[in-house]
Amino acid sequence: MKFAKYWEKQDVNVDEKQFGQPIISVWGGSNTSSEDADHNAQKRVASLNAFMASDFTEKGDYEYWVGFVREELLEEVKAPDDTVLAVLTRNHYGALVLNTDVVLFGDIDVTPPSFIERFLEKFGKTKKDKGYYLKKIEAYQAAHPDLSFRVYETHSGIRFIETSRVINSQDPIVTSLFKDLNVDPLYQHLCHRQACFRARLSPKPWRIGMARPSSRFPRCNENEMTAFRLWLSGYEKASQGTTVVKHLASFGARRADATVQRVIELHDRHACLRSGTLA
Repeated sequence: MKFAKYWEKQDVNVDEKQFGQPIISVWGGSNTSSEDADHNAQKRVASLNAFMASDFTEKGDYEYWVGFVREELLEEVKAPDDTVLAVLTRNHYGALVLNTDVVLFGDIDVTPPSFIERFLEKFGKTKKDKGYYLKKIEAYQAAHPDLSFRVYETHSGIRFIETSRVINSQDPIVTSLFKDLNVDPLYQHLCHRQACFRARLSPKPWRIGMARPSSRFPRCNENEMTAFRLWLSGYEKASQGTTVVKHLASFGARRADATVQRVIELHDRHACLRSGTLA
């Protein structure tokens, strides 16, 4: 998993036409020390300079595709042998996120049907709602009895956990399983890029009447840190009475692997409340 404990920044002059601003901040991350993070930032500046000088025309977001994931690392969850099973981070819009490279999570988006789709449903076209995808997971498990699934409802779809065994995000089974179950393509891409599975544990701020934080981690001065602490206090208060997921069903005869069970308990403790509005 690509998360860092130490961060250092270097500002770089760039072509405003390409990046939309004359100066960008290049962050270096490290799990060793601030000095190593600074060295990493210098290396990334050199990489950025090469990136800007390249012939690659669709540069997009440089920060997105290179280096550590720039999120605040809040907690590491370890196995008895001290290996890391999961880390909790706070993402760029302030939500708590579970990250794990040993337990397979999948998210399926269920989009509202278009006018034409609603019209065709009257003539027998299959309605692809949350119930449709729940049945799809049930059928998939029946066809693959070596797998087991724990399934949840989310605000806009379905989340599932494969519970029978430890599965790395780079395992070939992940690609085929995600494709067969219609897992969100962006989620698939993020899992591959960040070398882990991710599950949001707290509400998206705009679903509880809040704006995003005004700054992004790592915060550079006391004003940014003070503003974020105030935002976080309001966010946690507004989150009360909400839940990110609700358990729907479990498929498969196998008992959850012990490692997977620890991660499930962590997930459910934060994200799966018995009552509350999905957010």
